[in-house]
Amino acid sequence: MTAVAPAAAEAGTEGPEETRERGRAPFSRVDTSVHPTLRVYSAGNFGEVAPERLSPMSWSLVGRPMELGTRRFIGRVLGKPRWTTGSTYIFTGYLGLRPYHNLTAYCHVADEVALTEPEDVTEAYFEGVTPPPPSDVERVMGWRKVMVGPRMLNELLRLRTRNAKLEQQVFAFEQDVREARENGIDWRLGEFAVRGKKLLEIAWEVHITCTSGAVAAEVIRRKVTDRLVPQASSVAGWLREPSELPWNRLFGLTGMQSGPSDFLEKVFYEVADDHLPWADYAIRPMAKPAEGGESVSDVSPREALIGMKSALRGRAVDASVLFLGDMMSVREQSKSLAMRLLHVHRTLARELARARGVADADWPYLSMDELSGAAVPGPAEIEERRESCAEALALAMPDYLDLRPGVSGAAAPERRPAGVSPGVCEGPVIGIEDMPTEEGAVLVCESADANIMPILPFVGAVVTARGSQYSHVAILCREMGVPAVVSHPLATQLTPGRRVHVNGDTGEVRTLD
Repeated sequence: MTAVAPAAAEAGTEGPEETRERGRAPFSRVDTSVHPTLRVYSAGNFGEVAPERLSPMSWSLVGRPMELGTRRFIGRVLGKPRWTTGSTYIFTGYLGLRPYHNLTAYCHVADEVALTEPEDVTEAYFEGVTPPPPSDVERVMGWRKVMVGPRMLNELLRLRTRNAKLEQQVFAFEQDVREARENGIDWRLGEFAVRGKKLLEIAWEVHITCTSGAVAAEVIRRKVTDRLVPQASSVAGWLREPSELPWNRLFGLTGMQSGPSDFLEKVFYEVADDHLPWADYAIRPMAKPAEGGESVSDVSPREALIGMKSALRGRAVDASVLFLGDMMSVREQSKSLAMRLLHVHRTLARELARARGVADADWPYLSMDELSGAAVPGPAEIEERRESCAEALALAMPDYLDLRPGVSGAAAPERRPAGVSPGVCEGPVIGIEDMPTEEGAVLVCESADANIMPILPFVGAVVTARGSQYSHVAILCREMGVPAVVSHPLATQLTPGRRVHVNGDTGEVRTLD
């Protein structure tokens, strides 16, 4: 990842060669130059929940492993087409110290997989924006095209087993690092750096695969239920419930000292969250309520719907719904494992910095590979990066970039509000820093992640300015039975205390006073 000056960040066109000419040496292989043909980008769900900007250290633990995991997944499914390799390829770039998904690439992949369309990707993960025009890249042809479907299915069927194995490895890694801190960690730092890097790459790869799999699972669910259930679209919200989520279990363990839920007390993506300037940008965890819990009905609307169908039709609907729920479940589980691994790296980065003689204020400007490598950049390079980060953090980076020739730099997509968790609620607005004081309070915020979980049993509905069908907050609200609307423009205008009406089925939000 090259530290990018403001002009380069705004244009999105400066690459490693231009950086060298200005005298600033790149310190990661992540490209800052745009792809020659895949030129439309979006912050997507990642930008929605991550801190405004990630530190260079955090980017080396999030962006790079996620990029590698995506390349491997797409390579196995599509047979390694040329557009997924090479020095100019990016799925996640580092434009002005802000992560972006390569929207064009994901839409292109959907176009190659049977049953799915680019619109399925944007509807699920990119707030319903219009997909970019088809990219001028080579298509998958011949026997490779025939094998795309079976390869994709094989990847999805392996996910739960891979995730279960990963969870065991992450738990062992956490225990080993904890014990080493008590008994002397220095001599094991190299081993921990290698293990942590490998586990993070696996966790992000599983997460990316689940994310892609949920798109295919939703298409299958929709085709099956539309055929077998009259007016299935009116009950679609009830048919997207995940089979199980890890968050309730993890939040239930928060009283355990030095347990697997420690990371819930910290910012999710930013390991340098107690260092300036990132301490000012990081999205803090929600305050935990002292007591209470959600009410769960004996029979869910999904089960009631399936029970009213004939045995054969009921099993077909149930199988498609469970497949989708399983994809969402493993996606959330893999994310929790990635967050646990990032939390371990909060310890490892500090210990490595101490052992290498790097000041505590300086390690956030290094990558993990540098900190554990043969040579650490000197004070002058670190200071240059510090200045570059400060410059980039001062920029107002867009959530959408269309870098095709001739397109206006002010181009922005139209986002569509969406009801993502069914139900209706009327109540007073509260902000993300507030605790509800009366029944039916409506939480309104820019966006939210799994650290919103403790407050969900105490609110009547959730409205966000960002998000889509499979945002983490949407999945959590469906799990908890809380009506939710995402990507709604009113979310940026509503102030605490105002009364609103929220319809999680239709996506309607309106003020009552």
